[in-house]
Amino acid sequence: MPKGEDAIIRKKNKSLRKKLRSDSAKVSNRIAAIIAQKKRRQSGKRRMCQGMCFSLPTPEDPFNEKYMNLDSKKTKKVWPSKKDNNLTENGSDASQNKRKANSDHKSNEKNQKKKARVEKGSTPSDEKSTKKLNTNISTDVGCPSKFLISCLKTVQDTMRDDEAFERGKHLFFDSWGFEYWRCYTSGKHVLETSGCATMEQIAWIGSTAVDSITKKENDGESFTGPYLLFIVPSQEKAAEVRAVCKPLKAFGIHTVSLHPGASIDHQIQGLKTCEPEFLICTPDRLVELVSMDAVDISGVRSLIIDGLECSSGDAYIDSIKSIQQHISVDPHTVVFCSGLTDAYLPAVSSLMPTPMCRLSRDRIIVNKSAT
Repeated sequence: MPKGEDAIIRKKNKSLRKKLRSDSAKVSNRIAAIIAQKKRRQSGKRRMCQGMCFSLPTPEDPFNEKYMNLDSKKTKKVWPSKKDNNLTENGSDASQNKRKANSDHKSNEKNQKKKARVEKGSTPSDEKSTKKLNTNISTDVGCPSKFLISCLKTVQDTMRDDEAFERGKHLFFDSWGFEYWRCYTSGKHVLETSGCATMEQIAWIGSTAVDSITKKENDGESFTGPYLLFIVPSQEKAAEVRAVCKPLKAFGIHTVSLHPGASIDHQIQGLKTCEPEFLICTPDRLVELVSMDAVDISGVRSLIIDGLECSSGDAYIDSIKSIQQHISVDPHTVVFCSGLTDAYLPAVSSLMPTPMCRLSRDRIIVNKSAT
């Protein structure tokens, strides 16, 4: 007689339940290890590694000696002395106990010495190394902020295909940039004597200015005019500087270039619609716009002067001096010059406030001038 559908279904469900019960009894190796570890922990029999993992050092027990001596205390057995033991056995036991006592005394002395070193916090070798470090490291050494590093990375990622950038080297590892950052944070003005500003130098100057703006705004300070003024000798140099500073727009920094290549009416209209943080301009066009009250540079905090050469003449220096007169605050000044001679040094020094640091990209040597 053929079976009905209900009987077939019941038989199938019964076999399925039986299979599930058999599978649930089987446990993987990982689960079995966890269960065994739980049982050992509940029974109080824990391994030394577990004791170290579940306990932290304390000032009273900095080396976790309490947990290291648990097993020795548990396994230590005191055997009762027997009257029928001969003298040789008693002598051997006494010698063993004496050796054990001496070893315990020595280990206790070692542990006390370790604790004393921990409490004191230094050893003779450590003192020598700290003295050596103190002689090599100055007190004003620091590290740029993560925000400044992110600004440098943004500029490098944008200008990756530019041939002017040195490939295979991150901007953060530029030695000149780090020295410039040290001078900037210490409030010293910079005189660069190796020539015009390079792309890496412009990136460091712009990123440092962005970092400074962000810190001052977080402190509640606000700026109504340009923060950085970059004076360049030509329109081509202005385009180069703007190309490096343009990626900083991602951090809310607007850069405007003013040069004779565009009409002055167009530039005035652009300054009315935009409030730039970075201003890149040639001296003659800036003097013209300032005389027309088209731009306010009285609150400039960072002044960069590029392209100062012996062949530039007195007109270039005079125009820069007239620009400095319109700045009411004391900005951080950076001057890029090449071919610096003794005859030309007084003219350059008249543009530089004190204190001053002299940098050279060819050889990163900082000569701090006396005030």
